[in-house]
Amino acid sequence: MKKFLKFVSITIVVIVIVSIVALLLFGRNNHSDLSGSVSEKIDQYLTNEKFQGTVLIAKEGEVLFTKGYGLAATDLPNSPSTLYQIASLSKTFTAVAVMQLAEKELLNLDDPISQYFPDFSNGETITISHLLSHSSGIPDYLKANFEFDYSKEWNPNDIVNTVSGTELEFAPGKSFSYSNTGYVMLGLIIEKVSGQPYGNYIEEHIFEPSNMFSSMFTVSADIPKAEGHVEGKIGPLMHNSAAYAAGDIISTVEDLELFYSALRNNVLISKETSELMSTTHAKKFPFEYGYGWYTQDIMGKKAVGHPGGYPSGFRHYVTRLNDEELTVIVLSNEMTVNSKRINRHLTSIVLQKPIWIWEEKL
Repeated sequence: MKKFLKFVSITIVVIVIVSIVALLLFGRNNHSDLSGSVSEKIDQYLTNEKFQGTVLIAKEGEVLFTKGYGLAATDLPNSPSTLYQIASLSKTFTAVAVMQLAEKELLNLDDPISQYFPDFSNGETITISHLLSHSSGIPDYLKANFEFDYSKEWNPNDIVNTVSGTELEFAPGKSFSYSNTGYVMLGLIIEKVSGQPYGNYIEEHIFEPSNMFSSMFTVSADIPKAEGHVEGKIGPLMHNSAAYAAGDIISTVEDLELFYSALRNNVLISKETSELMSTTHAKKFPFEYGYGWYTQDIMGKKAVGHPGGYPSGFRHYVTRLNDEELTVIVLSNEMTVNSKRINRHLTSIVLQKPIWIWEEKL
C-alpha cells in the first residue's frame, strides 16, 4: 500500500512538473511567426486569422493602423468607413449620457428608479448606479426564457414590461449580471430627464461634439452598410428598436475612435467622471464592471473594454489602455469571429509583449 501511494505521489508530481513546463513552453504566444514593422505584423496576423471586419488601433492620439478585411456585403469590401451595427458598444454612449446629466445635477446616481418607473417591482431598492453597473438584479430580456422576438419593432417601455413583475436575480448591489434591460431603462431615464428622444440626445450631446458625422441610428436603404453573417450566411433579421439604448447605434471604426478621443480629452465629461466610469462598481468572477465599461487588467496594464454582439451576425470588441493611450477597436460582421481574442492579440503585438493563453479570455 505504501509503495502504491508513493507511486501515485511521484506520478502526480511528474504530471505537475510536465504541465508547468508545457505551459511555459507553449502557454504563451510571442507572435514569433510574424515579421516586419508593428503594422506589418498586425496585417499578417489578421490575414492569417482570415478575419472579416475592420480594425483601428490608435496610440497617443494618432491612428497606428486601420484596415478592412473581407466583405461587408455583396460587392462591398470592409473598410475604415464601413457602417456597422455596433450593438452593445452603444452602452458606453448611454452611460456617458447619464453621467452628463449627473454632472448637470439633473439626476443623481443614487436616485431610486421608482422615481422614473413608479410601477416597477422593487424600484425603490434599485438605483441608477445599479443599472449602470449591471448590479440591479433585473433579468436580461434577451435571455431565452423570455422568448423575446427581436425581429419586430419594439417600444422601449414594452421591452421593460417584458421583465416587469419577475423576481430579481439577486439583491441590488450584491452581485453582477449583465442586463440589457437595465440599459433600456437608462435610455428612458435620459429621455425623461433631458426632455429629448434618446437618439436626439446622443446626436446632440455626443456625436456632434465628438465630430462623429458618420454615426446614426437608422440608415436609408441606398446607403451601403455591413450585413451581419453567421457562418458565412446572412444572419437573421434583428430590428434595431429591439436594442434601443442597449445597442442600436450605427457607426464606423473611425467615428468610434473620435468618441474615445473625446473621452480621453474630457470633451464630453470631466476627467473625474471618466475615472468614475472606469472604476469597478460590480463584480462576479471573472467579471468586473464600472459604468458602461468592463474594468480589466490586460497584460499588467489597467484597461477598460466592452464587447458588442447582435444575433444578426455582428461581433465586436473595444479595449482602451488609458495609461498607454492605446485604443484597439475590432468590428466584425461575422458572428463566429472571436473579436475579443483578436483584440487581445492585437494589443499584445502593439505592446510587443507575449500573451498567455488565459489572457485571451480575460
